[in-house]
Amino acid sequence: MLLRRRIGLVAGIAALIVFVVALFVVLERPVYRSTATVRLAYPRRALTVGVEDLPAKDQRSDPLLSLIELLRGRGIVGAVVDSLALRLQPLGSRFGGSSRVVRAALRDVRVSPGAQQDTLRLTFGGDRVTAQGLQGEAQSPYGTPLAVGSVQFTIPSPPSVKAGALAVRSREEVIDDVLKSLAVLRRKSTDIVDVTYSDPDPLLAQRVANLLVWVFQARDAGSAQEQARSRAEFLAAQLSATDSEMSIAQAELSAFRRQRLLGSSRDKLAVEQARLTALDARLGELEAERSVYESFLTKFNTSNDSLRLDVARDLSYTPELAADPVVSRISQQVLVYRTRLDSLTTGPLPAAPTNPDVLGLKALIRSTQEELVRAVRAHLTSIGAQSQALAALRSRTGASFQRLPATEAEGGRLERLVEDLRSTGDRIRQDYKNARMAEAISAGDARVIDWAPLPYKAAGIPPWAKLGLGLLLGLLLGCGAAGLAESGNSLLMRPEELERALNVRDLGVIPPLLETSASRPLRRLPIPLFISASRRPEAASRGEQATWEVVADSAPLSSAAEAFRLLYSGLLFGWGEGQRTILVTSAAPQEGKTVIAANLAVTFAREGVRVLLVDCDLRRPRLHRVFGVAPAPGLIELLKADRATLADSPGGPLRRPTKIAGLWLLPCGALPRRTSEVLQPHQLRRLLDDLSGHFDVIILDTPPVLVSADAALLAPLADGAILVVRAGQTNRSSAERACQYLIAAGAHFLGAVLNDPAGELARYGKYYYSYGYPTPSD
Repeated sequence: MLLRRRIGLVAGIAALIVFVVALFVVLERPVYRSTATVRLAYPRRALTVGVEDLPAKDQRSDPLLSLIELLRGRGIVGAVVDSLALRLQPLGSRFGGSSRVVRAALRDVRVSPGAQQDTLRLTFGGDRVTAQGLQGEAQSPYGTPLAVGSVQFTIPSPPSVKAGALAVRSREEVIDDVLKSLAVLRRKSTDIVDVTYSDPDPLLAQRVANLLVWVFQARDAGSAQEQARSRAEFLAAQLSATDSEMSIAQAELSAFRRQRLLGSSRDKLAVEQARLTALDARLGELEAERSVYESFLTKFNTSNDSLRLDVARDLSYTPELAADPVVSRISQQVLVYRTRLDSLTTGPLPAAPTNPDVLGLKALIRSTQEELVRAVRAHLTSIGAQSQALAALRSRTGASFQRLPATEAEGGRLERLVEDLRSTGDRIRQDYKNARMAEAISAGDARVIDWAPLPYKAAGIPPWAKLGLGLLLGLLLGCGAAGLAESGNSLLMRPEELERALNVRDLGVIPPLLETSASRPLRRLPIPLFISASRRPEAASRGEQATWEVVADSAPLSSAAEAFRLLYSGLLFGWGEGQRTILVTSAAPQEGKTVIAANLAVTFAREGVRVLLVDCDLRRPRLHRVFGVAPAPGLIELLKADRATLADSPGGPLRRPTKIAGLWLLPCGALPRRTSEVLQPHQLRRLLDDLSGHFDVIILDTPPVLVSADAALLAPLADGAILVVRAGQTNRSSAERACQYLIAAGAHFLGAVLNDPAGELARYGKYYYSYGYPTPSD
């Protein structure tokens, strides 16, 4: 219902939004996206296994994030800008040429990284092109390179324009623009990265994306090769120094041997050295074995029974246990008893702790553990004795070794030095070979999986989808605006709103005074009535015809006439005894009170009631035009004249009969200068009392309540008051004030009538009246 009432607002806003979106779609240049895919697959590591050491893993950094940052680095993007000469861009038509035509004519463009910002004005002659900029002027025939400062390009043939312009932009500015259009995103839970570039030129989008990953891959491999080359150079220097030192050491050793001839002494020295080494090794073994057994005793003495079994089990698994068969046998016996005890105390039917077998096994375990401790201590004593004996032997052997001649020690030192240098040289030589092999491998850590294809359709939302979204947004905004307009609308529209606002009885709804049919359009119901005064007072003498919406007489079977009969029935339902005078008024002008009063009077007359319709609107009298009578003499003259002579019979000269039987009209009369001098309450009271003796019902058409005080003055004189409210025009506060004024004046409210001449209620989608009910003529 809300949309039906505000369909114009909703449609207008939706149309505006769709128009704006359509304009944006037309003016927007399509953008194409091209994506290349890179994977951090480490192909170099697979090729350099055993040749190159792997880099240390850093837990604080993510290799993929590092890869993304490198791909977005200004160095790589700058290389792409320089390679594709993106700094040189055609300018618009304000320089005398089309940018698209000039761009299409350029070939083999080169811009030096150090080129300054400039504007090159191009002039295309018959056989050559001329370029003029800050660095001078240059000419070249078509098809040959043209160089202006740090910029060089070729135009193969004359374009379709006579002039153009090229801008050499700042390198950093172009890099920033490329970074804005570049997206480097990681695929979730993979080691794959997508490199996407967006540009209105699909070919340029493809070239930038592919060149970017190619430059990155080349720099990655080049960096690895450079590291391998630096390592090879360092190793070559170290190898040369080692070989030189080894040559010197060998020469010294040869000279020493020639001078001393210490072959036998040297052999003895070697034997003594071997004995010392063997003694030191044996002492180390005994010390380790003693440490194991002492650790066992410490744990065994500080543990409970359950943990002692675990300690004994651990001892059985040590290699030192095989050196002593006694300890090995006792520890195995402890494990056997432990296994038997576990089989009794666990399982589906475990034995109780007081079971004799359980108690016996525990006793055996304790006694065996004590025996194990005694065996371990005995073994420790044996180890101590062996260590003391070996230490004494080591001391004697060392003393013997110290007594060897110092020359023999010097010879041994030279031999060890030569051997160490030879070993170092061999190791460096092998590393040098590996570095040279790694230098020859032209692969990095990243590998291009898919090169960027040439995009064939624009990216983003399709135009039809944008228009659809614009329409949807427009409808949503329109509905929102309709809701706001409706929430801020204080006009009375429906009968239920009328009852809630005024707290009075709803007497009915008067529909538009139009005739409807399924086969013909809407039309007014003309009422040909002879009037004595229309828009001009002299019209009555010529018998002019006018039309007015008195449908209760002209179209008795119409929906409007039916609404007035319902109003008549509603008044009879609440009609009190002795109520004969009805006041019809409204809150403001143009709300239909005169039409309601006239049709209500006709409806009463059609039902056989003697009705007097009095035009009390002394400011804008209209009833005389409705029924085609002269406006004067009338009510004003009657109030001024002698009532006995003018109001003594129903057929008095001022109460004029109408064409409707049983309906008389008392027009307003000549308009006075001041109504307060004429409308005196006591005179009106006596006049109404006199007239009520001749008529069954008197209907008073009064001015609007908020325009004139006459309605409030006449309200207490009437038996009941009817307030006419026009749907979609009468303000809620105005109607409330009108009711308050009438109630304060002493009026007895019969109810309110909702007048709907414009068909506002039809927008609510409910049948508040018999709209379109057919007549017999249909």
